[in-house]
Amino acid sequence: MRRAAGLRCRARVLGALSGLLAAATPCRLIAQSLATVRFTVGSSAAVDSVRGLGIDLVEVRPRSDRRVDLVAVITPRDRDLLASRGWPAVDLAPAPQAAALEARRAQLGARAFTVYRDFDDPVRGVAAYLRAFAASHANVTVDSIGASTEGRPILIAKIGAPTDDPSRPNVLFMATYHAREWAATEMALRLLQYLADSLPAQPAGNALLAGRDVWVLPVANPDGYQFTFTGDRLWRKNRRPNGDGTFGVDLNRNHTAYWGYDNAGSSALTGSEIYRGPSAASEPEIRAVEAFHRAHPPVASISYHTYTGAVLYPWGHANGLRTGDDAIFRALAGTDLAPAIPDSLPGSANTYYHPGPGWHLYPTNGEYTEYAYRTFRTAAFTVELTAGCCVGGHAYGFSFPDDDALLGRMASDNIPFALTLLREASNLTANAAFPGAAGAVPQFESVWPELRVLLDISTQLDAPVDVAIDSGVVGHILAPRDSLGIGRRFMRRTTHDFLLRDTRAVRLPLERMSAEILMREGAELPTTAWLGFRRTAGGFEGEFAWNGYLNTLVSPPIPVAGRTNLTLVFWTKHGGSVFLQTSRGRVQVSGNNGTTWTEVADVVGAAPEWYPIATPLGAVAAGASTLRLRFIAEGMDWWLDAVTITASDGTVGRLLTTASARAPTIETSANPVRDAPVTLRWPASTGTTQVDVFSLTGTRVASVALSPDSGRWAWDLTTENGGRIANGAYFVVVTQADGTRMRRRLLVARTGP
Repeated sequence: MRRAAGLRCRARVLGALSGLLAAATPCRLIAQSLATVRFTVGSSAAVDSVRGLGIDLVEVRPRSDRRVDLVAVITPRDRDLLASRGWPAVDLAPAPQAAALEARRAQLGARAFTVYRDFDDPVRGVAAYLRAFAASHANVTVDSIGASTEGRPILIAKIGAPTDDPSRPNVLFMATYHAREWAATEMALRLLQYLADSLPAQPAGNALLAGRDVWVLPVANPDGYQFTFTGDRLWRKNRRPNGDGTFGVDLNRNHTAYWGYDNAGSSALTGSEIYRGPSAASEPEIRAVEAFHRAHPPVASISYHTYTGAVLYPWGHANGLRTGDDAIFRALAGTDLAPAIPDSLPGSANTYYHPGPGWHLYPTNGEYTEYAYRTFRTAAFTVELTAGCCVGGHAYGFSFPDDDALLGRMASDNIPFALTLLREASNLTANAAFPGAAGAVPQFESVWPELRVLLDISTQLDAPVDVAIDSGVVGHILAPRDSLGIGRRFMRRTTHDFLLRDTRAVRLPLERMSAEILMREGAELPTTAWLGFRRTAGGFEGEFAWNGYLNTLVSPPIPVAGRTNLTLVFWTKHGGSVFLQTSRGRVQVSGNNGTTWTEVADVVGAAPEWYPIATPLGAVAAGASTLRLRFIAEGMDWWLDAVTITASDGTVGRLLTTASARAPTIETSANPVRDAPVTLRWPASTGTTQVDVFSLTGTRVASVALSPDSGRWAWDLTTENGGRIANGAYFVVVTQADGTRMRRRLLVARTGP
């Protein structure tokens, strides 16, 4: 194996399986250079600036004075860098129990632990344990998917039939991309034990395993993991020599998906703890994992990490981005009001694992779940295991106790979610509906000021969406927002513009989806009817938004009598923290004018960019004549804008039908258009009329302003857009000075130039 400068331990690796690690020389520990520190920045907006320096932030905790306390694992270089920016770092004393364990490790090495095991030990090490476990279990096989930088095998266990079958969906559980996260290794080993020993003894357990190919990879980073036992306990990366005196690449920043997207989600600095490597998949460990995925594409997977207490899913490389399959991810991982994983550790600061997109924690790029989802549409989750608590007032953090009972409690909290993915693997493969997952259906994500909808991936939406306004019907093109919104089951479609201010209702004819807007409110109107938050610049809809921190925004009564299927939608951004779930926003509704309130949504984590939240109001609105809304900011910078309540019932259809009868239309000289030009006619008007032609994706391909409006325009396809008008469907939109808008679908099917 390669000798790393400063590493005074040496082991001879003798192959992937046979005779593995049979000989090893005693190890002498080296001095630890990484330190856990705390420092304070002025606001949540400064956090990304810290990450841009390549600092390995592990905790973000908002304070009551709007400043933010940060915990990081830093090198001496990092310490100097923080000081130069006016952020002096104070060493964070470890919990007494963790300090005692570290002292024992310094004296005894891996022999200091009764539960945790290193990788190399020929008796207790992870490699030896997996060999012995497979030898004693007929339903378990162990193999290597590749070798690490220093030549260690990357071992994976398969539970069930040793052979692969394309008819069986693959489900993968893995851990320890980051070397110091020992509790993640232990979680994977305990899950392996459960799947091999306990699940077959349960009703239908054997059938569940027989219908899937189930894999457990306990240590994705064996070199770095071993180094945390023999060298630096807080080591995170692999052990690649970088050629400049530094070592290691952050393996969870080295995957090919969105590698190097920016310098906040990973770093180009070799000495950084989030160094992404010289190129995508430059590391043998990542090449092995990606090769395994190509050979065994999983429909569902979990990557175990520590220590946030969260269930994270794509996207994570940029703030505010959502997949087309958010409904599926929410159905599996739950919400803050109905989470999938509890946190039952005694004294833990949180009672559950927060579910949400990866950027709720912080942006990352080159990360595993994005690779798996982008490449194979895997329902991929990062489970950040609990921080635990409380010895002397400290969270356990990376030094989770070497305690069988506590580790067992952590595993028992997490195993049900792993079983959920196993059970739903066949539904994910078939894109079927999930039992009990009512959220995983086509739905409106927003109706104002941007129309967003999730539709089944098989839907071919080539008809306009009818939007009823006072003067008639306006058609809006619903097109894919971008490739990020096209998922395994659903695709996101959205309007190409923001011309929805006067919208009263919206209907998607192909999906038979409809919604009427009963209430819309933003911070633009200088009204005193909404009280509590301050108005601040930087709104999503218009110039202003509401902003709160330790206060409450309350609405006036909103009439909803006789309406059904009510949904609350609001746009939000927030500066909270997944690490501190008590810092959150609460959304409550009252159907009795504020006598009692029902919580319908909680908002947790960091979100520097605007995004919509939609929540059905269900039983809380049943029979109510009015509703009131209450948004409670509990120590979190919280911005709100574009709040709506919609109803979906028969009234919407009648409203649209009535409006459609009044709507003027566009006549064409030909449709399909087989020759150029094509003449378009509509009722003339006074003033200037704008004519636009859009492709199905919302791209403007022709535009003209007519003054005066003659009610006529000839579109010469041979000259417009450089004569590059391809055959296909287009939408002509005519907007007159009085606000009247008409649209017509036009099919171009020319046989010649």
